[in-house]
Amino acid sequence: MKNHTRSPYRDPHRWIVFAVICLVYFFAYFHRVSTSVIASDLLKAFDTNATALGFMSSMYFYLYAFEQPLVGYLSDRLGPRRVIGYWCMAAAAGSFLFGLAPNIGWASVGRALIGLGVGGVYVPAVKAFSLWFSKKEFSTMIGLLMAMGNFGAVIATTPLAWAAASWGWRPTFFLIGGITLGLAFVTLLLTRDYARPSETVQVNDAIASGGNPGSRTKAVKVLTSGQFWIIATIFFGIYGTLITLQGLWATPFLMAALGIEHIFASKLNMLIPVGVIIGAPVVGWLIDRFSLNKGNTLILILSVYTFTWVGIIFLFSQLGAGGLSLVLLVMGIATGGFISTLWGIVRETTPLEILGLTSGMLNSAPFLGVAVFQVLTGAMLDRAGRVGDLYPLSGFKNAFLACLFGIVICLLLSFYLRKPKRPETS
Repeated sequence: MKNHTRSPYRDPHRWIVFAVICLVYFFAYFHRVSTSVIASDLLKAFDTNATALGFMSSMYFYLYAFEQPLVGYLSDRLGPRRVIGYWCMAAAAGSFLFGLAPNIGWASVGRALIGLGVGGVYVPAVKAFSLWFSKKEFSTMIGLLMAMGNFGAVIATTPLAWAAASWGWRPTFFLIGGITLGLAFVTLLLTRDYARPSETVQVNDAIASGGNPGSRTKAVKVLTSGQFWIIATIFFGIYGTLITLQGLWATPFLMAALGIEHIFASKLNMLIPVGVIIGAPVVGWLIDRFSLNKGNTLILILSVYTFTWVGIIFLFSQLGAGGLSLVLLVMGIATGGFISTLWGIVRETTPLEILGLTSGMLNSAPFLGVAVFQVLTGAMLDRAGRVGDLYPLSGFKNAFLACLFGIVICLLLSFYLRKPKRPETS
């Protein structure tokens, strides 16, 4: 029977939805890596150590990770618009609290509330893009979303360092909180969800009939599959190590390794998100344009990512500032491609009516990875001892070797995704 419902792929409102979500995600990512640049300020303001700072920073990721299944479920039930709008309000409150924090404990609470709030952005975005854009456009749109988010990470490096030095880190976070609150109202007032008819879902996405009563059973089958846990483990290891480096230790490591000042080190750190800005949309477009095998593409990307860590750990003195700049840029490009590719695998192997829940369950993994690797590396650095305001290179090497071990495991697991399969859901 022919369906006369207007296709969402021709509705111009999809571009408003896309633009608003990208703007919100920009600030979500800003929060994600901001503590790296102001790490020295926080250590001084709260008179604390690397373990406590790592714990404070990781609170964002613990709350973010544990709420993802709920966020995914609500994205399916309430729609992406409401989830993003309401959760942004929580992020704004957390930003205000972080700026007011009198000690590391209250800063941790503020950081946790920020994580809770921005945790309601990415999974609803995946759900919204799956409804408003076709499968052939999906990897490209995810890549563009990641590019916009990482532009936020760029702003969270050198410009944030400048703002913190000029105005102080507390007023800077008050300003960020006000902008985040404004975006919450923009999302609720200017965007809408696309209510796709069930028959359109079945035709376009080849989903077996059964409706909502069978969704729980289908989700259980997906979440208990070996493929699901392989993808989750890869997310855990790759994203966990990247954000641990970019979001917490890259700037102090570069200062210690190259003997450079804080601002210059933050500029080099900025090359990672610049690389993601390049890699995510370009790789996503190449996959969609040439119908590349996502499993083989993933193996290639993770191989490159592994070698960038080898360069940082073992060759930093030979590479110098110029060589490390190239390594960090390539690391970012590989990571951007990794995200576009792996989420493309998730999209093509997951039935649409449970994509929100499945994405939410998967999206816990990378942020648990960040939380675990940040605390682990912080403890290893404290064990090495601090020399003045910096940690010794021996401490960074041991901490980064733990990251490399996890990355190699992820690379080996990626070979199991060379031919990803769509789970049986009927």
